[in-house]
Amino acid sequence: DLFRQRLSRGFGGDGPTDEGASQRFRDLLDLDRTFAAFDGGDIVGTGAAFTFDVTVPGGNPVAMGGTTMVSVQPTHRRQGVLRAMMAHHLDEVAERGEPIAGLWASESSIYGRFGFGAATFRHEVNLDTAAITLRKPEPPGRVRLVDHDDAEPILRALYERMRTVRPGMLSRSDHWWTHRRMRDDESVREDKSARRYAVYEEDGSAHGYATYRQKEEWEGFFASGEVDVIEAIAVTPEAHRGLWQFLTNIDLFTKVEWWNAPVDDPLPFEVTDPRRVQRRLWDAMWVRVMDVPAALEARSYETDGALTLRVEDAFRPATSGTYRLEVAGGEAACRRSDGEGEVTLGIDVLGHLYLGGGSAGAMAAAGRVAGSSEAVTRLHRIFRTDAAPWCPEVF
Repeated sequence: DLFRQRLSRGFGGDGPTDEGASQRFRDLLDLDRTFAAFDGGDIVGTGAAFTFDVTVPGGNPVAMGGTTMVSVQPTHRRQGVLRAMMAHHLDEVAERGEPIAGLWASESSIYGRFGFGAATFRHEVNLDTAAITLRKPEPPGRVRLVDHDDAEPILRALYERMRTVRPGMLSRSDHWWTHRRMRDDESVREDKSARRYAVYEEDGSAHGYATYRQKEEWEGFFASGEVDVIEAIAVTPEAHRGLWQFLTNIDLFTKVEWWNAPVDDPLPFEVTDPRRVQRRLWDAMWVRVMDVPAALEARSYETDGALTLRVEDAFRPATSGTYRLEVAGGEAACRRSDGEGEVTLGIDVLGHLYLGGGSAGAMAAAGRVAGSSEAVTRLHRIFRTDAAPWCPEVF
């Protein structure tokens, strides 16, 4: 409980105090993956790791240490506490044989020094429903509202279908579904409604869902309520159109907000006036490559080719070195090499590229990839994927 108290204070809050908070914490975390820094008998720094599988390009699940709950007490800033904890944490990830670590950064200036690079991005979407008209054709199915007690098996099945095809999505344990996705008491509602569960169906089969909350608002005698989309998963284009037709046509609710849309989501192209789909770009999950050959061989590639990379890792120097990557038929072989690197990049840049959504050209223009223009283009084409990676939740 002291760990949880110090964690909450490190982020400026008080944390949950309800009767079940301690048990939820123990259910969600392997306690042997928590760590702390001490000053005498008091905790002055906290951190932990979730045990995830993350989908990589090609659909393979890869073990990932989910870096989380990292905080330092304000009395101990700039004293090396964070650096020492991150060194301990990444050693533990490496010892477990997890090829990558991942996190959502509380501040985007912090984790590059530890080798993390922004690997997924998200759009924050805002809609004025009065100005939104979806293009034809009408989706053939229907949307049905499902009660909380009936929703979980439907959501779980659809999430797993999507997880096999979208890089960046995470495995969810039974406890994760119970405590993080389905828990809906007053303390998590932020003055909004209970969770609603909308399911798109065709011929009795579910093909997509949206979970959302509502906030009733009035401006004089005019309704101006808000629909706050928590998660939207559609495994077919028809399901996507059907869900958004529903979400943008709820009486009395003129605003729709979606905090985490994939950057390649088709919604702007499904409406007649795409400018009305207002989007703001944010970084999302950051990736840190721990084992270069294991990580690069775990994913598949849409473009064949070969390249020699010089990887620089100041925080874990043993990872630095030259690697030969050869891709044939979408499958990779990667090994250390004594040759010269055709491109030179930091381990954080490799993390940025790893899930297929990064830009080697932009990194080169920023001075963070060195090499000939031909080699940089080859690097980009080998790593890039058609589908943008997307991580649907903060951890």
